[in-house]
Amino acid sequence: MDMRLVWLALGAFAGSVESSLIVAVLPAISSETGVTIGQAGWLVTLYALFYGLGTPLISTALGRVDRRTVVATAEFVFGCASLALGLLPEFIMLAIARSVLSMGAGTFTSTAQSTAVALSDASRRGRAVAIVVMGGSLGVAIGSPIAVWASQSFGWRPAYLAIGGLAIVAALTMWRMLPGDIAGDRRTLRERISVIHVPGMKWALATSGVMYAASSMLLTYTAPVTTELMGLASSWLPMVFLAFGVGAVAGTGIGGWLTDRYGGRQTVVVMIGLLVVQFAALPLIAMLPEVLVLPLYLLDTFAFGICCWGLAPPQISRLAVLAPASVQLAAALNLTSMNLGVAAAALGGGWVLQHHGVVALCLVAALVAVAAVAVAWMVPDRKPRPA
Repeated sequence: MDMRLVWLALGAFAGSVESSLIVAVLPAISSETGVTIGQAGWLVTLYALFYGLGTPLISTALGRVDRRTVVATAEFVFGCASLALGLLPEFIMLAIARSVLSMGAGTFTSTAQSTAVALSDASRRGRAVAIVVMGGSLGVAIGSPIAVWASQSFGWRPAYLAIGGLAIVAALTMWRMLPGDIAGDRRTLRERISVIHVPGMKWALATSGVMYAASSMLLTYTAPVTTELMGLASSWLPMVFLAFGVGAVAGTGIGGWLTDRYGGRQTVVVMIGLLVVQFAALPLIAMLPEVLVLPLYLLDTFAFGICCWGLAPPQISRLAVLAPASVQLAAALNLTSMNLGVAAAALGGGWVLQHHGVVALCLVAALVAVAAVAVAWMVPDRKPRPA
């Protein structure tokens, strides 16, 4: 195995762990900084906005810079911002630090996979990308529960300091080990967004935005759903994140298999339809006898992970069918749409939670998922072209 790919995967691992950790520690940040849980949700909203809108602009501006410089610097910025989150006292400072962190994470993610391709022979490119992607998956499945446990045992600030240290080590190692002659992506911003004019592309991108708005509305506020709605102790949060992470790893494979067997449209619609059921079921699970609440909640969370991550393969497949010559550009726009959905979910979900409670949050998320099913159905159902 090319060890250079392992360090790229480690960078993806750190990013996935941080994205999950912030969800678990929002109540602690809220309590420590004196803001409401809904206001603390701005840490997620700003992250998603700067990630979704800032990353394309930064990637365009750095198009002439070699990829070693881009990925190493982006990971270094991510690491320094993580350290700042662990040290800064005021909420506004935390919000600024996480906005900077998001741009480092977004720039790294958008460049790491193409860097892995450039490092590998043509016959090994798929495996090279898979190694980097697996770093992110392991971050969700293994790193996140450990980080949540550490935040409960030692505090959320030490957990962020650890993530920052890990990212800085990865960044310095990338700078040392990666070649400095891998050319960047010199396409203009207009070229990058031109794929949006492909017939059906706007509906496909809207599907990602609305679907992730629904799922992130609950994922962002996992902690209050667990403690307030389900009545479980916060010590169960690592187990909740483990259930979601295991489901996420399984969902990636399941989504790919279903896409190949039944097609992208059917898989997307069914996956989002199952999310509607899972979200609506949460208030009902909370009403059951106490002995049943924990196992059924973990089962629901496991299924949530399957459907949430299982949507990626069929969605990318649909984008490839709509724009077979511009898959990379379509995937980048898809990432922007997803993050805009996450931003709206954190903001809107925080308002619903603050004014109407956790049950209303679950029901609103289910309604948004219903809207996502309708939007997904509007995408033209085209067949893949023969290779």
